Amino acid sequence: MTKERRNNIIAIFSASLLIIAAIFIVSYLRNYEFNETVHQKILSGDLLFRDQDDESQDVSVRIVARSSTWTKIFDLEGEGIEEPDYQAFTYDFYVSNNTDDELSDYTYKLTFDRDVYLMSAWNGSLTIFQEGYSDTIPDLREFDPSAFSFDTVEVDGEVLVHMKPGEYLIYLPSSGDAMEIPVSSGESSIPGMIIYVPIGEDISGSTLEIDYTLHRLLRNEPLFEIAVVAMAIWSIALIGVIIFSLEIRKYNQRHEHDNEMIKESIETFTGFIDAKDPYTNGHSNRVAEYTRLIAEEMGYEGEELDRIYYVALLHDCGKIGVPDSILTKPGRLTDEEFERIKAHTVHGGDILRRFRSLKNVEEGALYHHERYDGKGYPEGKAGEDIPLIARMICVADSFDAMNSNRVYRKRLTKEAILNEIETNKGTQFDPKIADILLKLIKSGRIEME
Repeated sequence: MTKERRNNIIAIFSASLLIIAAIFIVSYLRNYEFNETVHQKILSGDLLFRDQDDESQDVSVRIVARSSTWTKIFDLEGEGIEEPDYQAFTYDFYVSNNTDDELSDYTYKLTFDRDVYLMSAWNGSLTIFQEGYSDTIPDLREFDPSAFSFDTVEVDGEVLVHMKPGEYLIYLPSSGDAMEIPVSSGESSIPGMIIYVPIGEDISGSTLEIDYTLHRLLRNEPLFEIAVVAMAIWSIALIGVIIFSLEIRKYNQRHEHDNEMIKESIETFTGFIDAKDPYTNGHSNRVAEYTRLIAEEMGYEGEELDRIYYVALLHDCGKIGVPDSILTKPGRLTDEEFERIKAHTVHGGDILRRFRSLKNVEEGALYHHERYDGKGYPEGKAGEDIPLIARMICVADSFDAMNSNRVYRKRLTKEAILNEIETNKGTQFDPKIADILLKLIKSGRIEME
């Protein structure tokens, strides 16, 4: 795995982790805001007095009168009334939680539209608001009228709280033994009251206003669920990348080991070739290094760069068949001897065609003496018809020849070498590759002897 690719993967994982963390934070804030929000509903008439819950609502409220009733005579003015004129209703107040969350708290305000008398209420407390006075009764079933200043009446020994039209009470549910709050999902809290109204009437004209809060567990917050799933996917992906990276690392180690073996084998072989001529000892290695630098400047990397290096390392393998007497001859070669020298390209190509581990390995040996103007050998190829790798080796090989002592001459000066490369651009050398070599020399990346 290249450094750039590794950095890209790290950047992707870091960015995605930040996004997931942001989703977690947003989900927490949303959940906190949801739990702190006070919801409100105002109900009356048929929306309040019905037999079934409205499950389309998150919290449904309804008032249902029980079937059992009784009557009393309310002769409050001493008029001698003999027939019962008031009827007692037992009302159940159903507060139903239709959500997947917990109904953590609620209070409701009941405003009456007519005169009524409160007898009892359970299980919570009542804050009663009468004209000019209000107070909280912890339990109306144990009401002590002497402890309060409410408008009350006594009928048959029972003390009743008189509520006039427009007056209201606020019911506060119990969190004690009665456990009216909190209310679990799908459950109901059912406080109740006993209220006296004139016979033939009821409290269906009353209005109920409920305030409530819901408590949602963080794990039930949709964004939190998304964040958890995303975190799980991120973790699995990270484990996968780590495993993949370890496998790649093992592969690279094996690959490097194999490459080292190939390199050592090739260098040993080329060492035999270079040893035939003490004046060119190390030539193959130097040409391979120069070719690698040229290829790097052209954008090659990884395995392809290694392949180019090995092909360049083997470019002179055909010299194994050239007699030492010709290779080390200090004087001018005869035409026959020169033909034997030139034949090393074809001989090298024939040897390397059997070397199938490196793709097109024979191209370096066969064509590195071709010229860009078509006047080279062995086939007289020109321009782009010459394989690119052979064009690279041609420039590197010529540079090393000029920069080395030979049996027939001393190495050239730096100025002479630069001038030769510049002069032969477009004739002997591919001009683009020649420019790359000149750049490498002038920048110091290729050091002159």
